[in-house]
Amino acid sequence: MATKNSFSRPEARLGYVQLSISSCLRHGRFVLGTLLLIAGLITLTQFKYLEDITATHGVDRDSFFEGLGQCYEAQHGYQEHQPTKDRKNPRWNSISGQQRPIVMQNATLFDGESVLAEAVDIAFEAGVIRSVSATASNTPEFDDAQIINAHGRFVTPGLVDMHSHHLLGPFPGLPSTIDINERPILGPITPFVRALDGFKPYDPAIQIIASGGVTSSLVLPGSANIIGGQAYLVKNLPNPGPNTEPVVDDLLLDDGIAEKSRKRYLKMACGENPKGIYKNTRLGLVWLLRKHLEEARDLNERQFSWCQKAAEIQKTSFSQSRQISDFIKAEGKIPQSLELETSVALLRGELNVNIHCYEPEDFERMLAVLHEFGIHPNAFHHALEAWELPEWLKSQEENITIATFAENALYKAEAYGANLRGPKILADHGLQVALKSDHGSEENHAKHLAHQAAVSHSFGLSEEKSLQAITSVPARSIQQDHRIGYVRAGHDADLVIWNDHPLQVGATPIQVFIDGRPALKGKTYSGDLSDESSGVGKPKSPESRPFLAIDQKEDTCAKIQRPGSRIIFTGIQKVLIDTDKPGTTGTKDLVMLIENGEVKCLDEKTTCVSAETQENTVQVELKNGHVLPGLVAFGNKLGIQSIPSEASTGDGPGAKDGDPLNERKTVNFAKYGVHLEGRGLQRAMIGGVTRAITAPLHGGGIIQGVSVGLRPGANVTILDGAIWQDNVALHLVIGQGARSPETPSVSSGIEKLRHLLQAGKGDAQENHSIYAQAANGSLPVVVYAVNEDDIAQLILVKRESRSVNLILHGGHGAPFVAKHLAEEGIPVILTGNRGAPDTWEKKNILTGPPLTESPAKILSDAGVLLGLGLKSDSKIHGLAQEAWWAGKYAGLTDKQTIALVSTNIDLILGGAAAKKSIGDFVVWEGDPLRGEGSVVASFQDDGKVLDCWPDTVDAVL
Repeated sequence: MATKNSFSRPEARLGYVQLSISSCLRHGRFVLGTLLLIAGLITLTQFKYLEDITATHGVDRDSFFEGLGQCYEAQHGYQEHQPTKDRKNPRWNSISGQQRPIVMQNATLFDGESVLAEAVDIAFEAGVIRSVSATASNTPEFDDAQIINAHGRFVTPGLVDMHSHHLLGPFPGLPSTIDINERPILGPITPFVRALDGFKPYDPAIQIIASGGVTSSLVLPGSANIIGGQAYLVKNLPNPGPNTEPVVDDLLLDDGIAEKSRKRYLKMACGENPKGIYKNTRLGLVWLLRKHLEEARDLNERQFSWCQKAAEIQKTSFSQSRQISDFIKAEGKIPQSLELETSVALLRGELNVNIHCYEPEDFERMLAVLHEFGIHPNAFHHALEAWELPEWLKSQEENITIATFAENALYKAEAYGANLRGPKILADHGLQVALKSDHGSEENHAKHLAHQAAVSHSFGLSEEKSLQAITSVPARSIQQDHRIGYVRAGHDADLVIWNDHPLQVGATPIQVFIDGRPALKGKTYSGDLSDESSGVGKPKSPESRPFLAIDQKEDTCAKIQRPGSRIIFTGIQKVLIDTDKPGTTGTKDLVMLIENGEVKCLDEKTTCVSAETQENTVQVELKNGHVLPGLVAFGNKLGIQSIPSEASTGDGPGAKDGDPLNERKTVNFAKYGVHLEGRGLQRAMIGGVTRAITAPLHGGGIIQGVSVGLRPGANVTILDGAIWQDNVALHLVIGQGARSPETPSVSSGIEKLRHLLQAGKGDAQENHSIYAQAANGSLPVVVYAVNEDDIAQLILVKRESRSVNLILHGGHGAPFVAKHLAEEGIPVILTGNRGAPDTWEKKNILTGPPLTESPAKILSDAGVLLGLGLKSDSKIHGLAQEAWWAGKYAGLTDKQTIALVSTNIDLILGGAAAKKSIGDFVVWEGDPLRGEGSVVASFQDDGKVLDCWPDTVDAVL
């Protein structure tokens, strides 16, 4: 109470106020101090934070914006381009690039789309086409331009091969230099490997391929893996850089373009190859692919999330540095994986996808998996059974390209369903068809890409589609049609001048320009640009070969094959068989009267046809009839092996380890293993082959065995005419292919050959033995050899054993010893007229026009008795065209040319073989030498009709 009362007094209240003021002042100083203390603490914290920021901000900011750059690149990707007249060729340089403008005048042009109606002038400078204009119009003037007069010759864009393995497997192939497939250490999924890292820029194939007019190639890893790795585009110009040195980057089509702006390519594969190499089933391989793509998709989604968050931060301006630092601390750098980078790019659509695939079920399953992950391939490669489901393929992928072969097939199970009319069928259904090489060996040599187009045209693909298949279609599929595949203003100056229409058999470039630079320098053997007579006028496209509907065949063939029938063929334009009938030289529109398989008359109609002969006579009217001898297929696997990679489809190879001098244990006879089946026999029939000479399969060592003479035909069996000669020749092998435990070296193989013949000479009591027959010359000895020095050893053997009927088979190096072969009377059955230096044994061989003389010409000029053989059963239908190719550059007449694959083989083998062959002939509609003919009827020497119209509208050839 007292206290309360004291507050009531004024003096007391005054004292309290004074006390309160003093207290408040003391309290304010405390608060202020507290605030100052807090501010100091905050300042210290900020300084510490700023110190941390200073230490980490640079790293965080760099990581952040580096990641953003990757996000941007992933979002925008590769930009499509359009050609412009003023564009620059990024590969051009002022030192080694095209130095002067060139105007090519008076050219017959296929511009990538169509054959132009009128002749044109083509102007190009600095590696770029500047104009294409009608000849005699106002062609743009260039200072100091070089003028080339094409004299009407055919000009095309540089050919584009969208599937090659040169540079990765250079000529000649050696284990130390071949880097085509990454296997098996890294497994069947290797998207991260790059073909570029295995390129050999010194590869001689670059120049050889260019000599065939192929200026651009997509070089891919092999097909061992489900995802094989990244592929790269090259121009086939050796050492094109400013220093003319073998530099990989100088070869790239995109040389001169920033790497991030280049199109990327991926190779994938399905089917037999990865299955066989890794021993997985297709089930397991598909699972591995899906598992890998799921991992890539997870990474892609994490990258997308990171990019979204980073993009939001980038938009902010307030305290951006702090947000960046916080973001990097929380999220880290953009998620990355060197192993998955390519597959993530695949999911984003950044890669041009090319898939090695053959069969319908593999197309289906591969697309199912890829579509599951939003991937759309650009092309199926090889695709030999795509012709079976063109509409389904269109429904699945609107813009898919089928990059296939014209004729290369039958070599494995998934290539066995091929069809020579496959490209035509696909194109008829509106699919884009490209033809490619798969370059890596003599059998699929990229130099002859144009010949593939010629073969497809022969089997019905139109002229324009055939030429597009090796120019604009592959260029468009690989997304480079703004630069290559066309002859148009703004495109690269890649041009080919041909000595004939490029679809004619044997057509060869006279000159090839790559980026405006001539790729063929020095002397060529296919023509001369200054020679007007060889190129005046518009070159003519060949015709496609005719075929019949089933009902037409049945009606016609029932009459022709009737026993005792009399047949008159009219409209015969050319006769290339030996006959004593008058009126067959230089006369057209002949008729041929055949009775019981024998030619009774071959002359004008008034001479051969009377009222009496017209009775009970079948008349077959031909438009462009040709009569040729029956062709002889030598050295194939016809009748002895259907699918080379499948042992169960053939007789099986001979023993590798037997003593070659022990005849009873080492000599096999093909006659005991004949099976009259296989697609190769069917192709032989449509090619006019009436006889085949097939040796046993080679199992190693020098002994191959004794060959058999077969007749391919629809109406023969082993018990009725299929074997026309039991024992044709003893076949031996010399060189690297003969090495075995018994003959471990090339030299030991030659030594064993000498011993074998010596043993045969001493076998007087058993002169019926094979070696005795070989030694005394009654059984020909066919020796397969390719190297010129090994062939020289055979010449020495012949000099020691002159009674031996020694025949050289293969013969790639034979032109180097042609004179000696002729002097010793050693004939040659040549398989290397269009050879390639793909092995060390063949590294020096002549590759033929336009770089060298034709091997057939050198041998013919030297006086060597020459025949031709084909190793591949799948190409046996083109035996006549192979002869034409040789005859064209050897300067042979048509009759001499067809003899290379018919009567010359008989002369080479001699004796019984020649006697058995007399009278075989084939009637054709169209010219088979030029790929324009189809077999109407084949007649064997005993008068029987071997076959009739084997090619029908629905035949799977």
